Formats: sequence, C-alpha cells, structure tokens
Amino acid sequence: MRGFHYHIDLKSHDPSRTFPKHVEIIRHEWEEAHHLVLRLLAFVVAYVEDMEINGRPLSEDAPYQPAFGKWGLENQPLIWGECEPEDYKRIKKIATKAPGSQILLSVSSEPNATESLAALKRQKLRPGRYRILFFDPDVVQEMSDQLDRRNTFTLIHASLEPPSFQFDFNGLWFDSTFGELKY
Repeated sequence: MRGFHYHIDLKSHDPSRTFPKHVEIIRHEWEEAHHLVLRLLAFVVAYVEDMEINGRPLSEDAPYQPAFGKWGLENQPLIWGECEPEDYKRIKKIATKAPGSQILLSVSSEPNATESLAALKRQKLRPGRYRILFFDPDVVQEMSDQLDRRNTFTLIHASLEPPSFQFDFNGLWFDSTFGELKY
C-alpha cells in the first residue's frame, strides 16, 4: 500500500481484550494525524478477532476503502470503519454495496457525533447498523501531537458501561471517556 507507515506496538493489561502485538497504520496523503489517532482509538475500543486496522477496497467496481474493518470468508466486509467522514453520500454508497456490514464511524467529539447522526438520518439510511464512537477532543489532539513513526499503546483497562478507558500512549498516561451513538 502507498502512503506513510506508522508502527504501533500494542499491549493489553485488560484480560477481556487481546490485540495483535503489532499493527501498522498506513497514512494516506489526505489524512491528518488526528485521523490516525481516531483509527487507533476506534480499533482498540471496537476490536474483535481478525479486525484489520487498514481497510481493503470494497470491490473492483466500488474502490472505496475503509479506515479499518473485518472481512468475512467471501471477502465481504462485516465491519466497515470510517474516521471523521465528510461525505455521507459515500457512506450511503458503501451501505448499498455492502448490505450486511456494520458501519462504525469514529469522530473526535460529541458534537461531531451528533452531526454524523443527523447526516445519516438525512441520507435516509436504514437504521440498526450504524455506530458512532466519539472521543475526548483534547485526548485526540494530545495523542496527535505525540504520534511518531514508531509508537507504543498499552491498554490498562476499558469498559463499555460506563464507557471509559485507561491507557499509555508513547509514555503518556491517559484516563479518558468515550461515547457511542447508535442509529
């Protein structure tokens, strides 16, 4: 894949969450540091076995590529992840081309999550398959400032009820919350 490569060593002290020991995030020319941080945070919070942090193209006739996802045996997306989406017509096309996938959006604040929810409704998308994860914008910014080509991320604890997590990123301790909207 083309783009800049960022290496992240992953560890988890939370027995309910196991991650691959290492992931490599590919940064495309149009992406900013906060997109990579949102991709990493959503990957950690929503991780399920065999999830990949870099997406695969949907198909030859629909070359859309997610930020992260999980694929089934017949190479169809089961989870499609997008970070800070700007084009909800694209989300509608993806929803049409991959009707069985769960679509997970990752955004940098609660107001952005509320805007995303409204955009999904404006596109008249079928409810029941969309999740919007939102994170503390100060945490996203601080992690973006610390992002390097080689990184470490250690999850100490994560909870969905209430949504919170503690982690170390490149030697900095974070104790933060996140939120989720469903549509």
